[in-house]
Amino acid sequence: MEYEDRHVTATPEGIRLDVVLAGLGSRFAAYAFDFAVQLVAFFVFLDVVLRYAIGTNLDETASLVAAGATAAFALVDFIGYFVIGEMLFNGRSPGKRLAGLRVVRVGGQPVSFLASLLRNVLRLVDFLPAFNMLASLLILATTHNQRLGDLAAGTIVIRERVAAERAVSAQAWASGSGFGAPAATSTYWAAGAPDQRWLPPELSHWDVSAVPAEELALARTFVANRDGYTAQARQQLSLQLASRMWPYVAGPTVPPQPEAFLEMVLQVKAARG
Repeated sequence: MEYEDRHVTATPEGIRLDVVLAGLGSRFAAYAFDFAVQLVAFFVFLDVVLRYAIGTNLDETASLVAAGATAAFALVDFIGYFVIGEMLFNGRSPGKRLAGLRVVRVGGQPVSFLASLLRNVLRLVDFLPAFNMLASLLILATTHNQRLGDLAAGTIVIRERVAAERAVSAQAWASGSGFGAPAATSTYWAAGAPDQRWLPPELSHWDVSAVPAEELALARTFVANRDGYTAQARQQLSLQLASRMWPYVAGPTVPPQPEAFLEMVLQVKAARG
């Protein structure tokens, strides 16, 4: 039984991108932080305008200009804050960064400027009738936890679980002294493995006979097509595949870099059949 809402996208290469969708609670926490920052920015701007108006005894025309500038700033603050954050920080406003959330396209691609603009303009509707009530109802009712802006822009909000991933990277995937070469310059793959029966000393004691054929097929597909992935997708896929394969491999005590680990498993499998 799973207690998390998940979204699975299959890539053309047959690799599943499995992500955890952000729920109402985490999204509300992120928005509450962002809204507080927006309020602070608005009141600072309003204070500056009022001080200027009082100090210079503005006439009626200038007062209307000041009011218009305040209204324009409020609109930019309400919408532009999120668009700027999502463009500068790859789908994360400050509140989402704090909560470990990210906005992406439904297919897993980074959010585009137009998609970000559309989803955030529609915050004006999602906010209705009071403090995101419509958005909350839609997040609870839709399959992929999408508010109106997400549905229109084709976006979802996912949980990155950065803390958990860092813990895995620091403990399970710290590079050992015997596996110092980067994955891209692996001896086996760079040289084309002219003799598949040969194994380097650090791999001679590995046993990969228990690795399921499906996992091996996924690893081969990933290695063959990895140059076509973005850097982030390549890192996430290699970590996901290596984490799934690690329990089946006997011999290594300190896992190497995930991509190198996949290559080494394939090398041992090719040498021993």
